[in-house]
Amino acid sequence: SLLSYSRSKRSALADVGVALISLFVLFAILCVATAIAMVLRKLFGVDGTPLYVVLCVNYVIVAVFGAILARLVRTDGLRVAFFASLFLVLCFVVPALAGNPSSQGPLVAWIQLWGAIPAMCFGAGLYQALSHGRSA
Repeated sequence: SLLSYSRSKRSALADVGVALISLFVLFAILCVATAIAMVLRKLFGVDGTPLYVVLCVNYVIVAVFGAILARLVRTDGLRVAFFASLFLVLCFVVPALAGNPSSQGPLVAWIQLWGAIPAMCFGAGLYQALSHGRSA
């Protein structure tokens, strides 16, 4: 059911709105992650930030924005979060597969990037579970 997004009976304009909201949320994730990375570099030095701190902080950021996306979209929030996180990952994977040398990051960066999909879905799913629990 996660992939059967075509069942919804929304207009094309509503789909464009969801896409724009998703792009805005993805841009906000990148801005917040960049700002936090700069703070971590100031605290720990250029290469001194422990890997577990970087991974945990980034996964929490993505999960929070997954919940925000689910809140903004309301209907099909988990599906939209899944497709938005998949789009985010593909924005980095496609240039790497095309041979762009600047997109060839270290293994840790790829682990962090692929972890964004379950983290964002977790945030959206948790929001939906908690919001449905309150309304029941």
